[in-house]
Amino acid sequence: MKLIYSFLLLVLLYACGYSEEQISKFDQRIEKFTHGKSFHLTKSETGLYTEIMEAGTGRDIHLTDSIGVSYVGTLLSGKKFDEQKKTIYLPMRVVIDGWKEALIGQKQGVKLRIIVPPQLGYGAGGMDKIPANATLYFELHVDDVK
Repeated sequence: MKLIYSFLLLVLLYACGYSEEQISKFDQRIEKFTHGKSFHLTKSETGLYTEIMEAGTGRDIHLTDSIGVSYVGTLLSGKKFDEQKKTIYLPMRVVIDGWKEALIGQKQGVKLRIIVPPQLGYGAGGMDKIPANATLYFELHVDDVK
């Protein structure tokens, strides 16, 4: 199942319209951002960087679930674009692809650090406080799964 999921994400990645050169530049920005930090990130085939800071012990997270999550989202410049200190509920079906990839299969209670390249975030369109082609850094905690 993970192999099928990985294949579908790769198809999505190349269908998003970014060239290999653009994706390489996103990776360079991420490497510059992480340089000198004590992160232990793993890069997926799609370009998502993930670190499990604390493993969850509750229910598994599925695409059909709603998650209760608290998080901080910043741009690589350090500018905070969103923060939810109190738990908010989001359907997994509507979160960005980077969150889906990072969270599906994790357990309630997981605490993650993720770096989401544009092809798994808001892409060339951006959104509100997020500029076009922005790479996003999140620290998030899944407090509940319904």
